[in-house]
Amino acid sequence: MHITRREFALGTGALTLTGVGALIGFSLVDTGRPALAQNPPLAELMQPGPLGDMSVGDEKAPVTIIEYASMTCPHCANFHETTYPELKKKYIDTGKVRFIFREFPLDQLAAAAFMLARCGGKERFFPMVETLFQQQRTWAVQRPPAATHGHQQAGRPQRGRLQ
Repeated sequence: MHITRREFALGTGALTLTGVGALIGFSLVDTGRPALAQNPPLAELMQPGPLGDMSVGDEKAPVTIIEYASMTCPHCANFHETTYPELKKKYIDTGKVRFIFREFPLDQLAAAAFMLARCGGKERFFPMVETLFQQQRTWAVQRPPAATHGHQQAGRPQRGRLQ
């Protein structure tokens, strides 16, 4: 099958017009309504999850910040290492902000880290979260100890290997 330049030009032009028309059509469909995530009801947003909220700061502070974080997220770790200490010092400790931390685990390792942090109770939760974020590169990004050395700690040989 041989396609001429003219057939190719007509075909790509028609395809381009179809694509542009589809994009314009999709962009005009919902312009009258905001997305549901843009204006959640405040009461629904402030509703704690089934485990309850972990928070610091005055409950009557004029501003409430809710963070959804995963213990294995490098961006969350960066926030807690660089921005959170200053936020805490300037706004949370002075009573201007209440900070609510909500778990949003992206994987099983993050869920396990949150379980570990909650084991210490409310008074030890934030120090444990800070420690886990500070050391995230050693336990979450590289080969996690539980996955690589757990068999040795349990006294069992690794599958496929004899000791």
